[in-house]
Amino acid sequence: MTGFGRGEAEAKGIRVGAEIRCLNNRYFDFLLRAPRSLQNFESELRELCRRSIERGRLTLVVSDTRTASTSFPAIEFDRKLAANYAKQLQSLSDSIGLEDEVKLTHLIAFPELLASAENPELNQLLSQLSKNATERALTDLQQMRAAEGQALAADMKSRLESIGQAVGEIEQYQQELPARMLEKMKERLNRLSLPDTLDPYRLELEMALLVDRSDITEECVRLRSHLAQGLETLEKPPVGAGKRLGFILQELTREATTIASKTGCLDISRLTIRIREEIEKLREQVQNIE
Repeated sequence: MTGFGRGEAEAKGIRVGAEIRCLNNRYFDFLLRAPRSLQNFESELRELCRRSIERGRLTLVVSDTRTASTSFPAIEFDRKLAANYAKQLQSLSDSIGLEDEVKLTHLIAFPELLASAENPELNQLLSQLSKNATERALTDLQQMRAAEGQALAADMKSRLESIGQAVGEIEQYQQELPARMLEKMKERLNRLSLPDTLDPYRLELEMALLVDRSDITEECVRLRSHLAQGLETLEKPPVGAGKRLGFILQELTREATTIASKTGCLDISRLTIRIREEIEKLREQVQNIE
């Protein structure tokens, strides 16, 4: 399900903001956009999001803002490495006969000189602030997703009820189906030139067996059972409700296909097509449910 969440955390003059955007996706997909100071925490933030969101394409954007009162500098340089670079650049300049001297503007072109000095206290603080901001953004996101989930559940419930109505109509046709099938068979037999030695009782038995093979009572019972399980899952979603609903839709499709192939009745076939159309719409929605 789609959604947006935002959170902030602040301590010791450092404010970390987090924004999460979630799009529909069958699996969990994570993307982090962060400044250099926060990029090292990608695995921790990914796992934090993974525990809250099972399905969705998540984009997490974190930012690091520092006030003048903070005791931690916004940018740190590796001074020893910078001095070595300056020495090497000056040696290169002298060896090729350049008159220009090495300046600071030359050194800042090397990104590895920035933020290379380790500060355990700062790293620990940034890690904690990043997690706190992300947790608040996730809470905000889940509230939006919960509202969308309620609307989605209501739509899915109405589609399951529509399938139930179609099953009721199929059951009505099923009551008349055996007699109609026997009548059609007798009409066809009357048009055929059968030998006088044909046993009429044997013929009646074969016709009865053929009608019995087209009985769909069990399929209708199983359809109603699956529908009841689907409605119960929507009312009281368990862990992994999306996968459970996906299995139920798979079984609904199986029973509807069997009914269509067994009866050969045009009216029932039309109803099974309607059922499968609703199932396909439900299947698209289920892929976004955790």
